[in-house]
Amino acid sequence: MPRTTDKAKRTAGVMDAAYARGRRETPHLIWRYRMRAFEAAAAYSELGERLKSYRVLELGAADGLTLLELRNFFGHRGIFDGVELSDSLLAAAPPLPGDTKLLKGDVMSLPEALTQTSYDLVTALAVLEHLPEPLLCVREAYRMLRPGGVFVATCPNPRWDRIAGALKLVADEHHEQRLTMEGIAQMCRTAGFQHVRGRPFMWAPVGLLPYAKISVPLPLAASLDAFARRLAFMHCTFVNQLVYAQRP
Repeated sequence: MPRTTDKAKRTAGVMDAAYARGRRETPHLIWRYRMRAFEAAAAYSELGERLKSYRVLELGAADGLTLLELRNFFGHRGIFDGVELSDSLLAAAPPLPGDTKLLKGDVMSLPEALTQTSYDLVTALAVLEHLPEPLLCVREAYRMLRPGGVFVATCPNPRWDRIAGALKLVADEHHEQRLTMEGIAQMCRTAGFQHVRGRPFMWAPVGLLPYAKISVPLPLAASLDAFARRLAFMHCTFVNQLVYAQRP
């Protein structure tokens, strides 16, 4: 068997142009990235400061569409940067406003262009499961945040990830990890974060509707999530997991 190179390990989970096309044209993919951005903004509002402008960094920014959603949620006030390794996804990005930019780079070892920057929010949305060493990404997020800044990560529920992969609802061959909410929370603590919190989101009965081209408004979906979370036995019926934490 040929030896797997370090480069091959780091690029095994990288998505391609077909994924970018789906994010523009496929209802469930569009709804999912918008919902992740909605949840990231909501998590920031729980831990972060209210500011006149924001510095936001998205790790694994793909084609920039989620970053643009975050920009909308923050009222177009600030600087919005994204890092993506895939040339195909970077090439698929739409025209970006002047306060938004994408950089090519590895989220486990960020490009030097970002080393002197301090961010209010760093996200890794549906990213950690694609990485051979997700803790490195969490450590990089910590490094890029200012004191008091917030890190938000999401990943699929491992049970639903297996089901969705078997049903060909997601390209699970790109997933390097089966991560639990507790596992991501521990990575955050190891990296030095405090006030680590987590919750399931994207309740399956709602999250599956976009596959039938029924797109539930994001605030309504979040409200239904909150209702279902009140019942502990319902937690296994959530498709995704969210962990968020603050740099001291």
